[in-house]
Formats: sequence, structure tokens, C-alpha cells
Amino acid sequence: MKYILCFFILTITSCGIYSFSGKSIPPSIKNAQLILFEDNTGRYDLKLPDILNKKVTEKIEDFNYFIIENSPSADSKIYGTIKLYSETIESQSRDETADQMAVKISVELNFFDNSSGEFIVKNHMVTETEYYEASGGDAARDEAFDQLTDRLAENIVFGLSSNW
Repeated sequence: MKYILCFFILTITSCGIYSFSGKSIPPSIKNAQLILFEDNTGRYDLKLPDILNKKVTEKIEDFNYFIIENSPSADSKIYGTIKLYSETIESQSRDETADQMAVKISVELNFFDNSSGEFIVKNHMVTETEYYEASGGDAARDEAFDQLTDRLAENIVFGLSSNW
């Protein structure tokens, strides 16, 4: 019995300090400045950075990580670059009509601790793809885009505490 208790205590204490995330959000960070994502995709639709910032802000509030305070005096700053936006045909019928389409977005993420002067996350790439039926037209494309940006925003927020 003594050995089992000793084994249990060693197991609990040895696993207690292990983390898969590399770095976590320092407890000193209570707020963050979210700088508008830069769009390096060459697209003419300028709404994508605004959509991402809005959804990232919502996800941060949902997960209760910290407060978004768009002020240079915030404890930290989050910024990134949209590196890729593509819409491609993934499959087509024998008569070369598009069957399935894919929308893909890649974002490079940075999270900087203003008080320590160090990056918590630096150049972390987040890429997501969403598929839709081409026959659904613009409605299917818009739905896929909305689902894609929701999932991308969630993974951006998860990326704030992982520096793999």
C-alpha cells in the first residue's frame, strides 16, 4: 500500500509541471492590444482583416484569456499578417464543371509581452481550409467563408498560448 501511495504521489507531481504548449500566457498579462491584421494576399477585398480582428476579439472574450484594450499601453500586443487567401477547384465532373471548391487562409501570428520585451509567440502559422459544393453558388461560398473565419479565429486564439 505504501508503494502504491508513493507511486501515485510521484506520478501526480512529475506530470504537474509538464506542458505541451511550449509557453503559456504569463499571469501578468491582463489586457492586450489587438492590431489590425495586415493583408499580404494581394486581394482587393479589404474586409478580411476587419472580419478576422472582430472574430479573434470575440474568441478571446469567449475564452476569457484577458481584456482587449486597444491602447499602446496594454500589457501585450497581438498582431499578424494574412499570408494566403485562395479559392480553388478541388474536384470537377467529367464535363469539367467544378463540383467541390476550397477556400484557404493562412495567417502568421505574433504575441508580444510589452513588460518583458519578449515574444510569447513569434511567427506562428495558422492555416485553415473549408470545402463547399460549387453548385451551392455564392450562398455556399459565403457559408464556407464564415465557418472558415470562425475556425481560423479560434485557432489563432489557441495559438496565443502555444509556441510549438
